[in-house]
Amino acid sequence: MPKISVIMPVYNTNEKYFREAIESILNQTFSDLELIIVDDCSQIYIQEIVNEYLDKRIKYYKLHKNQGAAKARNFAISKARGKYIAFMDSDDISLPKRLEIQYNFLENNAEVGCLGTATETIDTVNNKKIKKVKFPRPKKHQEIEEYLISVGCAFCQSSVMLRKEILDNNKIIYKTEYVPAEDYAFWLDLIGYTKFEILENILIRYRFHPDNISNRQSDLQKQKCILAQFNAIEKYYGISLKNKDLLCSFFSKKHLSSEELQNLYFSLKEIIIFMKKQGFSEETIFSIFGRKFKKLYYHTHNLSGQWQLFKSPLNQLFNLPLSWRIFCFITRGIF
Repeated sequence: MPKISVIMPVYNTNEKYFREAIESILNQTFSDLELIIVDDCSQIYIQEIVNEYLDKRIKYYKLHKNQGAAKARNFAISKARGKYIAFMDSDDISLPKRLEIQYNFLENNAEVGCLGTATETIDTVNNKKIKKVKFPRPKKHQEIEEYLISVGCAFCQSSVMLRKEILDNNKIIYKTEYVPAEDYAFWLDLIGYTKFEILENILIRYRFHPDNISNRQSDLQKQKCILAQFNAIEKYYGISLKNKDLLCSFFSKKHLSSEELQNLYFSLKEIIIFMKKQGFSEETIFSIFGRKFKKLYYHTHNLSGQWQLFKSPLNQLFNLPLSWRIFCFITRGIF
């Protein structure tokens, strides 16, 4: 039985990128692995490429119809035999010691079940470093957990290794209703079942290009992220969120009218009163809601919008200093 199952869904990936992804796994310093490639009904060239690699560690499966990356990953997880599962997208690159470093860390830190790493992004032509997406943000369990619930996705998917037993014991899978933000929903579902950590080592090269889902389906991805975030807030904090359409606009940093800001104030005030009764700190409450209100200031670049924010009762709810509000009013409203 291999110690690590590396799962790699693929759908018509660029040939050069696909080869680099495969070879970056086969050339790892840690060799006790299986590479499960799930072909999501790609064109025939994908299978032909896989067949060129005469490495018995490769397990290739081709789905009869295109079902999407979420179902392809679930299929791969069902076939995995390793103690650990390592995720790998078919156009990214794992640095040679990635699996060795992650395996050793998890073997020596039994409390951690989901382990990411630092990531550098590369361009689509020469594998040169570029500054488009930055991972990681938080590093330790508590800050990762809080970041996941209150901010967004903390992990680069191709950097993650986790204990398979966590998924098996708790029936955690990628949920198709959150596509194309199913990875974020997946990490949220792990909360409460294990501890998280992100290593500072750069062990993954994430390929940033126009065909990334985050580029092609940006608006839908944001909507699904917010839905997953709402469900997590309700589940883990025991809160019933009302006026979800208004909250969705708020979380999306959309411009809100004076009436909408007033309605948002009453909705959030009710939620915050409940949270305080449950013992939540001001810091946690501000992390979930207050920071998003501050971002409305940052994303509003007109005088009328800044004025509406300036006079909103939400400022008192989140204790935003008058001097800071005046600064935003001048720098974003006037200039």
